[in-house]
Amino acid sequence: MAESAWQRFRYLPSEFTVKLNIAHIGSNDWFNFKADIIYGLYHSLTSLGHEVSMSHNQFFTGVHNVVIGADWLVDEGHLQHIRQTQAEFSIYDVECFDGKTINQRAGFKIENYLELLKMSRFICTPYRYNLQAYQACGVSHKATYARWGYFDELVTPNINRRATIQHDAVFFGLAKGERQIKLDRLAAIAGMRLRTVDHKTPHMSRDYYLSSTRYGLSLCAGEGEQFVNPFRIYMMTANGVPVLADNPRDDDGYLDFTASGSMDDICAFFADPESRFELTGSLADGVRLADELKPLF
Repeated sequence: MAESAWQRFRYLPSEFTVKLNIAHIGSNDWFNFKADIIYGLYHSLTSLGHEVSMSHNQFFTGVHNVVIGADWLVDEGHLQHIRQTQAEFSIYDVECFDGKTINQRAGFKIENYLELLKMSRFICTPYRYNLQAYQACGVSHKATYARWGYFDELVTPNINRRATIQHDAVFFGLAKGERQIKLDRLAAIAGMRLRTVDHKTPHMSRDYYLSSTRYGLSLCAGEGEQFVNPFRIYMMTANGVPVLADNPRDDDGYLDFTASGSMDDICAFFADPESRFELTGSLADGVRLADELKPLF
């Protein structure tokens, strides 16, 4: 039987002299899904002059671990390891936390998660929504809001916007539930060329499909969605892909560079062959991730 992510998780002494270690916790698929976040932190913290390493399901001792995926650590065995090793860590929280569960997950071990929050050196989130939960749980003194922002390495040579257009729209990410219903609705539009890049698609194929699409999509996951995923939007807009979004709530200003409306609006847009939307302004002139992280690191 293949090892689970839980079984693969280890706490190892560091052989490096790094100051910061970005520790992703979770499955290989989730590393791929969160790669834009992981590398955004890596490049931005490096640009601040820090020595930075990355690990997958490992904590390093002797350095400060910046944890992405702390919700995977609620198993009692992991908590015991952290207590014993006293590894220093902070939490970069990119999940929806309401004070009772993560991402509306049933049966979530909230008491263990609260212990993790209290054990952390500090908590950083790019979502204003999470701050109210930290307040309710008594850890607001540890929490800092840092807006997601631009970093130079967002622009990748693998996305060639001079390529021949083969798709009208591309969505990448988890295509399930209400999102899948929306994608099916778009696919039913006459002449619509829609491409979905999900966990069943090679991760690095995403750049090719974004090269050859007219537009990218940011689709609300459902009524429980409390904020906009900025990582998807920033990756596309930084590389010249205009984004159409139907996310109804955005307390963080992440929709500023998108064309935002309802799903009906988006369907009408693609049903009209004369519809156009072009990017205005530049992410590079706005919020930079390194500037947001600098007060913490």
